[in-house]
Amino acid sequence: MALDLDTFLTALYTIVDDLHGQHCAPHKPTRPGHRPALSDSEVLTLCLCAQWSGASERTFIRYATAHWRAYFPRLLSQSAFNRRSRDLAGVLAHLVSVVAQELKAYAAPYQVFDTVPVPLMRRCRGQRHRLFGDVAAIGRGGSDKDWHYGCKLLVAVTHQGVITGFLLAPASTEDHWVAEAFLCWRANPWAEPLTPPGIA
Repeated sequence: MALDLDTFLTALYTIVDDLHGQHCAPHKPTRPGHRPALSDSEVLTLCLCAQWSGASERTFIRYATAHWRAYFPRLLSQSAFNRRSRDLAGVLAHLVSVVAQELKAYAAPYQVFDTVPVPLMRRCRGQRHRLFGDVAAIGRGGSDKDWHYGCKLLVAVTHQGVITGFLLAPASTEDHWVAEAFLCWRANPWAEPLTPPGIA
């Protein structure tokens, strides 16, 4: 049965709002100033929809402004939405593990690892860029094994397609070292994984 967009949006917001209220909102620090025009749950819902649509942030905000005003009457400008979404990036990452627990994904018979390139700049003349520091590097990745400057993202997924965790590393890091760090931190978040050769 096909799920129409309005039903999908309503269901997604309901799930996000429930999980955010149970697992994240009680730990949010109190900040001075006016109450935000959009709630955290609304911003998180829009962030997930943006990832699901695959469109650029500019294109997605333009579409939401034109079609979803009934759901988000106080929709933010693109720059304001970008600031809120960056501020809630840690919450969004935490919800990945919360959803996996709710779906009992960790009891799956097996999980699959894969890495994908995350380019941050089209070209870089040096080994490092001061904007990203040690977070990014020059490496190869993707199906075409092309060179890029940025990171690589390791994602763990069950056979049913549920994401159970992820890890971001410099693009120059070999896949088996990224997997080593991921498994190490999954077993003990405070442990120190083995250091790849050539990295101090």
